[in-house]
Parts: sequence; structure tokens; C-alpha cells
Amino acid sequence: MEGWILLAMIAVFSVGIFLLRIPTGISLALSAVAGALIGGEGLAIRHLVEGTFAYLDPMLIVITSLFFMAVFERSGALSTLSTAMISAFYRMPRLLLVLLTLFVMFPGMLTGLTAPCVLTTGAMVAPMFMLIGVPRARVGAFIATAAFFGMVAPPVNICAMIICSGVDMPYVGFDLPLLIASVPLAIVSSFIIAGRYFKKIDFAALRDQLPPSRYSDYGSKLFLPLVLLVALLVGGKSFPEYVPYIGVPLMFVLAGILGLFTGDKIRINDAATWATREAIPIMGLLAGIGMFIQVLTLTGARGWIVVSVLELPRALLYSGMAIFTPLFGGVSAYGASSVLGVPFLLALLKYNNIIVAAALSLLASVGDFLPPTRLAVVFSAQVVKEDQPNRVLKYCAIPAILAVLWGLGMILLANPIAKVLHL
Repeated sequence: MEGWILLAMIAVFSVGIFLLRIPTGISLALSAVAGALIGGEGLAIRHLVEGTFAYLDPMLIVITSLFFMAVFERSGALSTLSTAMISAFYRMPRLLLVLLTLFVMFPGMLTGLTAPCVLTTGAMVAPMFMLIGVPRARVGAFIATAAFFGMVAPPVNICAMIICSGVDMPYVGFDLPLLIASVPLAIVSSFIIAGRYFKKIDFAALRDQLPPSRYSDYGSKLFLPLVLLVALLVGGKSFPEYVPYIGVPLMFVLAGILGLFTGDKIRINDAATWATREAIPIMGLLAGIGMFIQVLTLTGARGWIVVSVLELPRALLYSGMAIFTPLFGGVSAYGASSVLGVPFLLALLKYNNIIVAAALSLLASVGDFLPPTRLAVVFSAQVVKEDQPNRVLKYCAIPAILAVLWGLGMILLANPIAKVLHL
């Protein structure tokens, strides 16, 4: 019976996404209602409400991190950082490519989302890449790939948070594993996509395309919000006797408020409105995932999935992770993390849980490259004004394949990696 309930929920979800074209979060909510009805639980209002708030902490992180990014960009700090980096390292083009990769990743590291990377730092570097001679589709692929790895990188990885929540595991100790899962591949992918064009840079032609620097007006205080944020993030975990751990959402809020006074004048209402507008679709998606998982648990379908995964032969288990987790992530990386990531983690308890959860978050995030949503690719194509997103997607294929192989490798070597990292 549990299998039929799961099948019905997936069918309702698929009809909502592919036929009715309604938002993913609403489709998940409708599928949860259908599952409760078929499972004989009625509308299960209490469980739907509980599920809505199951991921309250990630929701708060999403909206507060976007508020911080809005303030950091509008204060002039982000453009100043970009201009300073290019002006300082244009004589070392390969090092500059590495730095630009990390620069595009930066918003994703703080928000756990690809869209802020593409729409802020990605949009800043796109004209420079095209002036250097990188083809438009490759520029889009570079931005999409860096945004994807930014989504995976620490300190905020929402997919890993969802997996941890599903198995009642604290989101602690993930910084180094997520760095291993993201930064090396991000650098390799950037050279695969654009490395051949970063041999010599004509800075004279590039100078006019650089975003305006505000350093001469405000000096180093432009970057005080970032310094405060890093100090709170690192200090609360590394030096708890000196720096109280106040929670990531409050850290973003405090750093964002400081940013209101360190650069260009910003209306707090404008920054908060933009952050809310960008966060609502993601928060709705998280609420839908919570309802979906709550009903799966209520009807026994979730337990059925876990038991079925535990009974799989090892070869099928690993091939299932490599194929179905990214494919499900094409609809929702967060949904893949919850529906598939949790049972796969439970099936691999003999490996270090932190390393496995980090690797599974990487596999689920690959879905941002894949149909039907292809979020990172679609947004990047819009930024570089590429009419055919599939041209961008073509250059993302190798990084996506490398990410899947890297994730599987991390799982197979989870215990030796954990020993080296002292986890």
C-alpha cells in the first residue's frame, strides 16, 4: 500500500509540474494532500502545518542571507571587490580565473542558492569575460557552473541541511567536507570551460567595463559587514568561550544592518523587499517539501522507501545514487535531498555520515543543470543574452559528470577522508 501511496503522490506532483505548469512548492503541497487522502488520513491539516514549518531554519537562512547580499551589493562593496581583484591580478590571468571563480561562487556560499550568484557576481563578470574573448555560451556555462559549486560550498548548504534534518543529525562539521566537494571541482571546471582564453589579458580594453569602485569614498570600512559575518560564523564554532553562537540567520541580519552604514546609502525597505521577493519561491518550495515528507512519514511511505533502499544490492545502490538523485534534482535539488538523500544516507551508515551527507548534497545539486528546471543554466543564459540555453548546457556537461563521479568517490572514500579531517 505504501508503494501505491508514493506512486500516487509522484503522479500528482508530475501532473502539477509538467502539465499544469504550477510552481514546484504548490505541486508538492497538492501531492501531500493526495497522499494523505489515499492513505486514509483525511486532509491531515495538523501534519500539513507541521510539515510547512519543518524547514523553518533553512527558510530563515535563505531570506536573511539574501538581505545581507542585497545590502553588500548596494553598498558598493561587491563591485569594489570585483574591480580590485581584476586590477591587481590581470597580469596573472590563470590566477585571476581562479579568483573570479571563487568570486562568482561567493553569494552561493552565503545563501545556498544559485540565483544570487548568477544575478549579482555572475552578471558583473560576464561583460569582462566576453571582452577577453570567451564565447557567449561558454561565459554562461562558467557562471552556471560556478553558481552550482557555490550552492554546494560552505558555510550554507541547504541540501545538506535538509538531509541532516531528515536523520536528526546536527549541521556541524560540514565546512571542510563541503570545501572538498566544491572548490577543487569548481576550479577544474572553470579551466575546462574558459581556461584557453585566459592566457593574456588586454587590461586597457577591459578597464572601461569594470564596475565602479567605491574604495576611494569609503575605504576599508566597505568590507566591515563581511568581516563581521566571518567573525561570527567562525568564532561561534571555533571560540565559543569568547564568541557566542547566535544562529546563522541572526548573523546575516546583524552583518546586513552594519552594511547600511559602511557604503552607499541604502533604503532598508528596498533591500528587505528584494530579499523577500527572491526568497518567497524558495521558501514556498521548502514548505512544500516539508509537507510532502511529513505525509510520506505519516502514511508509512517514507519507511517503505528506506527499507527498499536498504535491501538494494550495493551495485544498484551506487548506480541509483548516481542516476536518480541528480535526475530528481532536475525538478528540485531540495526535494531530491529529502526524498532520496535521507534513505541513501541511512543505507550507508557504515561510512562517515558527514562526508556522505556532503557528497549526497553535491549529487542532488547537479539537478540544477538538468531539465525540466535547469535553473542555473536558464538564469545564466539570460545574463549573457544567449537565446538557446541548451548551448550553455552543452558546456556544463563535463562539470556535471565530474560532480557525479566526485560525489561517488567521496562516498566510497568517506572513512579515510574523515580520518584525515579528524571528523
